[in-house]
Amino acid sequence: MAADAHSTATLRLTVGDLRVVHPITVPQAPVPAAAVVPALQELVNAVVAAAEAGKTVSCRKGCGACCRQLVPISRTEGERLLALVEAMPAERRERLKTRFAAAEAAIAAAGLADRAGRSDRELSLAYFALRLPCPFLEDESCSIHADRPLVCREYLVTSPAELCAGPAQEGVTPVAVPKVSMAARGLQNESEDWFPLALLMKWRKTRPRNGTRRPGPEWIQRFLKRIASE
Repeated sequence: MAADAHSTATLRLTVGDLRVVHPITVPQAPVPAAAVVPALQELVNAVVAAAEAGKTVSCRKGCGACCRQLVPISRTEGERLLALVEAMPAERRERLKTRFAAAEAAIAAAGLADRAGRSDRELSLAYFALRLPCPFLEDESCSIHADRPLVCREYLVTSPAELCAGPAQEGVTPVAVPKVSMAARGLQNESEDWFPLALLMKWRKTRPRNGTRRPGPEWIQRFLKRIASE
């Protein structure tokens, strides 16, 4: 088998009331889970496209209120994002690391580094109150838009964009998108938990190093099984 051989299949997926038919291509050889993240991104994009069909979405480039929300990411996505940062030119990489350090300090100062005793909703509201921009936010736009986390792809609104900046986001009308992104949590190990994107560099220091390699199609099968079990 050639090292760069890939396998393509057409997925027929039912998520809630949505029916999604989407081709997916992944490496045939055993690879780290992070190697199939682009395929997962395309799959989430297909689910989002089906959910927003016929709706007028108000999200636009330059509207960065949602980029101050807590963004939960999985280990697999974290590994992919770390590789993305490390592949950047040195000057840009250092600017990003400075922003991550500032975000980490602000989260710690607000007492939000420890999630214990807080519901996800409570934590999300407290985090949003910090008005802390995502380290990847530049000129109120996502600087890694093509590689943005799965959960970011699932958040779209049809209400006026200016409402998104409200402290409790009153009047905001999100598009009802199935949270397929949650299937990435525990993809490698069921005991895995999510962590805030803004703490990516902190997570980097303690992240697991014992990653399993599986054929690309097997990773996708595991992801689909997790969707079915949510």
